[in-house]
Amino acid sequence: MSNDKKLAGKVALVTGAARGLGRGYALRLAGLGADVVILDRNLKAADVYEFEKAQLTAPTVMAECEQRGVRAMGLEVDLTNRSATEQAVGAAIAKFGRLDIAVCNAGGGTISFADEHETKPGEMPKDFNTTGTAADCPQEMLTRVLDTNLMSCMYTCMAVAPHMKRQGAGKIVTVSSVAGVDAGAGYHPYGLAKAAIIHYTRSLAQELGPFGINVNCIAPGFIRTGRLGEFGGLDKRVALRRIGTIEDCAKVVEFLTTDLSDYVTGRTIVIDGGVYH
Repeated sequence: MSNDKKLAGKVALVTGAARGLGRGYALRLAGLGADVVILDRNLKAADVYEFEKAQLTAPTVMAECEQRGVRAMGLEVDLTNRSATEQAVGAAIAKFGRLDIAVCNAGGGTISFADEHETKPGEMPKDFNTTGTAADCPQEMLTRVLDTNLMSCMYTCMAVAPHMKRQGAGKIVTVSSVAGVDAGAGYHPYGLAKAAIIHYTRSLAQELGPFGINVNCIAPGFIRTGRLGEFGGLDKRVALRRIGTIEDCAKVVEFLTTDLSDYVTGRTIVIDGGVYH
C-alpha cells in the first residue's frame, strides 16, 4: 500500500463536515483512502458562505470525497439529539460495515447560524455569536452553546465507542479551541464548553485505551474559514505572524488518525501558530 493511502479500507466519520474545518478534515481523510461519513445539520452549509462556496469542486462535500476515489455518505442530523446521533452512526455502520475514525468537529461559538435566518438580497449571511459572560449568561444561550459543542461531541463519542470496542481499535479526535485552553472574561459559554471537551477527552482516553482506541483533542486558534473571516490585524498576536489555514488543522488530524500517533492518547494539541503562552 502506498504511504499516501495509509487509511485505505478504513471508515471515517466527521461531524460538522459540510463546510469549513470539518470539510477540510473529510477531504484530507478521503485523500488518505478512507471512506467518509459526513454528519451535519445542513449538508449544503458551504453554500451559505461565498468564500467556501467558491472552494467547492463538486455540488457536495460527499461528491468531493468520491472524486478522491472513496465511498462517501452524508446524513443531516441534529447532533444535540442523542437518539438521532446514535441512529445516524448506526446507519453509517450498516452501510460501510465498520467505523475506524471519528472526528467530532461540530460546534461553534454561535447561538444561531447564518442559515437559520433569512437574508435580504445583497445582504451577507451572518452568524449570531455568543455574548454571555461567566456571571451573566441567558439560559437560552447557555443551553444552545453547550448542546452544540459539548453535548454533540459527547453524544458522538458515546455512539461510536461500542462499535470501536468490538473492533478492538479506533481513533477518536475531539475538537476544542484555544478558548477552552486559556480562559477569558468573554465568549462564554463557548470557552466553557471547549474546556469541558478537553477534560472529557482525557477521561474517555483512559476508559477506551484498554480496547486499543486512541482519543485525542485538537484546539485550533485563529483559522480562516467562511464563517470566521480574515481576523483583521490579529496576525500580529500570532508568533508565526499569519492566520491559520484549514490545512494547518487537517495535517494534525491526519497525524491523530493514522499510525503516526499510535502511542498518543488523552492529549490536546493546540494549533494556533503560537498565540497561546
